[in-house]
Amino acid sequence: MRFPSPISASKAKAWLSDGQELALLDVREAGEFASGHPLFATSVPFGLFEARLPVLAPSRACRLVFMDDGYSQRAERAAEIARVLGYQNVSFLDGGAAGWQRAGLSLFEGVFVPSKAFGELVEEAFSVPHVSPEELSHWQQEGRRLVLLDGRPRDEHRRMNIPGSICLPNGDLAYRAKAIIPDPQIPVVVHCAGRTRSIIGAQILRDLGFPNPVFALENGTQGWTLAGLELERGSERAVEAVPDEESRTTMRARARTLGKAWQVPFIDVATVNAWLGDGGRTTYLCDVRGDTEFHSQHIMGAIHAPGGQLIQSTDQWVAVRRARIVLADDTGLRAVVVARYLAMMGLDCHVLAAAEDAWGDIVSPQPPRPAMPELPRAPVPLPHDAIVLDVRPSMAYRSGHISGAQWALRHQLGERLKHADNAALVVLCADDTDVLGLVAADLKACGFSNLAELSGSPASWREIGLEVVSTPEQPSDAQALDFVFFTHDRHSGNLEAARRYLSWETGLAGRLDAAELLELSRCLRTRTESIAIAQQSGKRLSNAG
Repeated sequence: MRFPSPISASKAKAWLSDGQELALLDVREAGEFASGHPLFATSVPFGLFEARLPVLAPSRACRLVFMDDGYSQRAERAAEIARVLGYQNVSFLDGGAAGWQRAGLSLFEGVFVPSKAFGELVEEAFSVPHVSPEELSHWQQEGRRLVLLDGRPRDEHRRMNIPGSICLPNGDLAYRAKAIIPDPQIPVVVHCAGRTRSIIGAQILRDLGFPNPVFALENGTQGWTLAGLELERGSERAVEAVPDEESRTTMRARARTLGKAWQVPFIDVATVNAWLGDGGRTTYLCDVRGDTEFHSQHIMGAIHAPGGQLIQSTDQWVAVRRARIVLADDTGLRAVVVARYLAMMGLDCHVLAAAEDAWGDIVSPQPPRPAMPELPRAPVPLPHDAIVLDVRPSMAYRSGHISGAQWALRHQLGERLKHADNAALVVLCADDTDVLGLVAADLKACGFSNLAELSGSPASWREIGLEVVSTPEQPSDAQALDFVFFTHDRHSGNLEAARRYLSWETGLAGRLDAAELLELSRCLRTRTESIAIAQQSGKRLSNAG
């Protein structure tokens, strides 16, 4: 096992296209990641590193390259931790994000960038029809019959939606859309908050052969707001129809037919078990059904990745390029649809051909959990000389924290406590058990043995007599590295933020280099056609403003 070593940005870039497994893992915080990262990097914040790494990179043989800002040494620390955990081929990016940029390579702002760039390519490649917010509003005012679907999960739909829309996540369209679209003539409009899920949802319905006029709502809820129209909030409407057994049998047969037409391979339980037991290759086993179904029954060890979200934010679950991905659901139909889109993104996708009663025969290794020290409860009232460290998210700290508490990210602990007495009581405030445990382990390793946990919330802290304060400006925006400022204003009435976001989204495909384009569109069109598509996409201006 070789010691973790630095590699150049040009070498890491070449590895992304050499046909072998590679995970490029960005261990900066979420806000830093969103400020600019390589296209195929995956965010694994250092604060949750040991908890997330085995899930995102289950094979210890996979090549791992860690990156950070180039000066905080988080990447080197992560590489050393990975080596201790048994990963055999570990490197870190020389110079971090800055080094990548100095090498003339692009950094992409935002999150879920590969999926969003892919959505723009899909719109162009399939000529997905769209309807403007103004035109849709006119249809509604005329009383025109239509089916208006929100392709996002229930929590996002509840937050805000186009008035009258019904929640039906994209991953469930193949399973439930027939129940809400009984008339083959009625127009169907799919919306999301921006563009990608509107485009993908509309194209999925077209893929499934719905004869209806199908449209993606241009620019989603943001476009609706920019058009001066009011959104609905708090909607509980959702398509929850469960197909009967006869329909499910038909779906199983249709899944096979579509799989053959779309060249999506099916594999059996024995093959899945062999792949999951192969330590030399990465295999992800993902259940693409919704929350209720997954929690009712699922394959032990399977990752819950609802299908529409897996397409929308693939890098949230799949970090290893060239890995095998196995998708499961009860009929195979939803899995085939999702696999088609992941395959078009250049991923190696398969569908599990096994009924639910055979799922118990699958042996999926459980990712190891990091050892977490158990902490006693903090005494109340707190001793006057106690050091209170708040390791919750920055916005939670701003909203309310113990008076005198210091906010800290995990990698900042040494700086925060460099003058502290190792014998002092250190009280930790956390709302994530993984963060709490990893911070506590780091503190113990630094010689702080007198640790305690203050659980609860600002409201409960007030109830037990502790002074709670809010600091809306602290930590400052520059210090709040964990918060994604890039996206947070676009849904809060900031029209300029919405315009910027939509301009960013429509311009993504035009920023891809030739290798990135080939990766994301190899199954859409030829390389030459893909480049033309990207150039067109880059020139298109959003109609948002």
